Formats: sequence, structure tokens, C-alpha cells
Amino acid sequence: VQIGDVVAAVNGQTSFDGMMGEFRERLVCTLRLLREPEAPLLVEDATEATKEQAAWEQRRARVTAALIPGLRKIVESEFGPGAAGRIDRVTDMYERVGRNEVFEEDGPSGRRYAPGHIAGLHPSRPFHDTEEYPWCAELRSQWKAIRKELMGCLDDNLWTAGAYQSSNEAYGKDWKIMGVLTEDKWQDEKRFRVTTAAVKQLRGVAPTEVFFARMPPHTKIAPHSDNLSYVLTSHLALDLEEGKCSIRVGSEERQWKQGEMIVIDTSYIHSTKNESS
Repeated sequence: VQIGDVVAAVNGQTSFDGMMGEFRERLVCTLRLLREPEAPLLVEDATEATKEQAAWEQRRARVTAALIPGLRKIVESEFGPGAAGRIDRVTDMYERVGRNEVFEEDGPSGRRYAPGHIAGLHPSRPFHDTEEYPWCAELRSQWKAIRKELMGCLDDNLWTAGAYQSSNEAYGKDWKIMGVLTEDKWQDEKRFRVTTAAVKQLRGVAPTEVFFARMPPHTKIAPHSDNLSYVLTSHLALDLEEGKCSIRVGSEERQWKQGEMIVIDTSYIHSTKNESS
């Protein structure tokens, strides 16, 4: 990647969200670039280790620099001339990523860790009030129908690792998911007819990922961050032993309650445990 390049696709993904997902989760990315001629070459360093580090830093900076003009073009095309002037906080984030800067904060509510951080988002707190999000009540009203559909789909072959393999092994190897909306695609609208319809009809929210998750008895998910401060995560508890299943986000711990929802900011360090029998 060279200065002045514009990223047109990442691993075949051409949408902005799709490209960002590939950069965030994949160890290897194949880029399709719109290239301008005569980009400057890397300068060699005296030692092999220094040279390798410098090359990596420049590659990352170049990828980031290529993303920003592409992002501005997408925003202009979607929202009209001048719209790109309103995304300075987003471009600031990508510039920090290019410099390998991570947002970290340690306060009364707990520790936050977010390489992907957009400044000025409020409120900033581990647990959000579900009453502030009317769609939570809409989804909660259908929890029994969603649970019934889940119970009819308990095929072990449908459950996969709850995160990319290295992350899953590091902090939650027993956590498994069954994808409903992943990689910008509804995975099986026939199998998950009730759940898909329930999520699609929600107003005031634009889900980027939806899945069932299971955590066996006597297991834990170790403290970790999901690395992004501009995404909230919601949980609808479907089947559990109340008083035995909890989640800690930042400095606060809460018990899951069947049929109830929580909304959390997973840029705060968070962990879970299932002590059910």
C-alpha cells in the first residue's frame, strides 16, 4: 500500500462496515486498491529488527491513509457534498490507529481499552438504562417465542467459537455462538424465522451483529475488551439459572434475569461467569 492509494475492497468486502470488519478481525487481508503513480518507497534501516518494525509501521500508516479518502468519498456519495466535513472524529480515530495509539481510561466506573475510539460519545458508562432504548421493550416482549425457536435449533453442529480462534482460546474457549446476522448477512432466515423477524422490525436501532450465545455451567469468560467504543452490546437472557449467572462490566457486576435485557459498553473491561448446576 502506498501513500495516495484508495482502498476499494478488503477480502472481497466493498462496504465500509465490511472492510472495517475484515481489518479488525483478520490476520491477513487482501486489498483491492485504486492507485496513483509514483508513490515514495520505504527507507531501509540499519538493522534488520528496526527495518522490519519500520516497515510494519509504515504499512499500517499507509493502509490508514488510504482508508480516509475512500471513507470521505463514501460519505459524500451517500449524504451529499460537504458531508465528509462532519466525520472529523472518525478520521481522527483512523489516524490514531495508523499511529498505533490506543485509547485507555481508568476511572470510578472501571477501565476502558479501545483501539477503535471515537471521542465525545455520551453517555459513557458500563451499563446503559434499557428504558432509554424503546426497542429493548419491543424485543423483550418476544423473548418466549425467541427461546422456543432456539430450543428447536439445538444442533451442536450449528454452534461455533464465540470469537476468532485466538481470542476465543485466550479468554473464553467454552463460549459458543449460533449466528443469526453476521458478516452483514442474515444467515438462515428460514431456520431463525421468528428471531430474524423480531430483530428486523425493531425501530431506532441498526444491529450490526445478532447471534445466540451459550456458556456451559462452571465456566467463565476472562476479563477483556471488545476494543470499540462506538458500538453498544445488548443481551436478552433466554435460559438460565437465576442467581448463578453474572456479568461484570467495568466496576459493576449484575445478575442476568431470564426474559430481561441489558445494554453494555464493551470497551469497558468485562467478564462473565456461569455458576449454575
